[in-house]
Amino acid sequence: MTAIPSYFTDFLDNVRLTPELRTECERVHTVLRGKLAAAADIKPIYIGDFLQGSYRRHTGVKPSNGDGHVDVDLVVVTSMSIQQYPRPDQVVARFQPFLDREYPNQWERNDRSMKITPRGAEVTIDLVVTSAPSEMEEEVIRKALREPGRFEAKGEAGELRLTEAFKSLQKSSAALETWQREPLLIPARDLQRWVPTHPLEQIRWTIAKGDRTNTHFVNVVKAIKWWRRRNPAGVYPKGYPLEHLVGLACPDSIGSVAEGVVLTLESIRDVYIAYASSGRVPELHDHGVPSNNVFKNITPEQFRTFWGLVDRAAGDARRALDAVTVAESAVAWRAMLGPEFPEPPKGTGFVPPSDRARPTSGGRFG
Repeated sequence: MTAIPSYFTDFLDNVRLTPELRTECERVHTVLRGKLAAAADIKPIYIGDFLQGSYRRHTGVKPSNGDGHVDVDLVVVTSMSIQQYPRPDQVVARFQPFLDREYPNQWERNDRSMKITPRGAEVTIDLVVTSAPSEMEEEVIRKALREPGRFEAKGEAGELRLTEAFKSLQKSSAALETWQREPLLIPARDLQRWVPTHPLEQIRWTIAKGDRTNTHFVNVVKAIKWWRRRNPAGVYPKGYPLEHLVGLACPDSIGSVAEGVVLTLESIRDVYIAYASSGRVPELHDHGVPSNNVFKNITPEQFRTFWGLVDRAAGDARRALDAVTVAESAVAWRAMLGPEFPEPPKGTGFVPPSDRARPTSGGRFG
């Protein structure tokens, strides 16, 4: 097995957000959070906020070819009940004066969120507003969320670090513990009803998976997301649905990113072949909200196309991992993952193939 960890380290450095983009992300979401906390018209309903999404879980990659913005998801926990605001579009209306004032002509509705693109920034923020469960003790959560460092993780490993004040509240308040266990309500895509979500459980699950995979999981996700971006046929799944699928397929106790990528692709290929060949889409139950099907918007044709890409990539990745020499392995990984993956040193004596090798898949379609 040729895992070439140093090559993957360089590859991952090349596909992560650049230091400049990370700094821009932090600046933009910090400014917005400060504005929300200080706004007189928001203050009566504002409990707190926290980051979610791939930026928060450290599973995102940079925009390819410099195209597009970096997306940062910010959840705002409010005291607005579904009895008072039965339709989420009423919540959007409640936030509109704030957005028009602070971000004039820089925001728009985007399904269930409000998408803010600050002028001149390369970062877009999806502002997601929740309706708090009625049993929550608001004052306890206000204190917890407003502590510096609330829910914030440091470093690529995604270790969840809570302040001492938060830990004290956590131990003393059954309501706070319940809030962390229970879903929050966010707008449905049509903004006409509320649906449950559990971003904190997604964060917790990702951290736990990282522990079980020797911290390799988030980097396996990055590598497969980057491969998916280079193979956009069918468009979906991508984003969180793809990350969720990788989380289910990636074995625990993997020894390297390379091994994790190979075993994950092979697992997806083998577990879901029956779905792809029969025109079905698997149901993947969301962490914390089992009633939510992560793949509900994926069509059978999209999944069939995606499975065909995985079938091919699994063969390519296996040959890269099983290559006899470092040079052969590096060239094979580079063919699969693109020029962001380092070339082997010159003079290795290896001549790369003129075209990518293709697996023989028997009766499988590609």
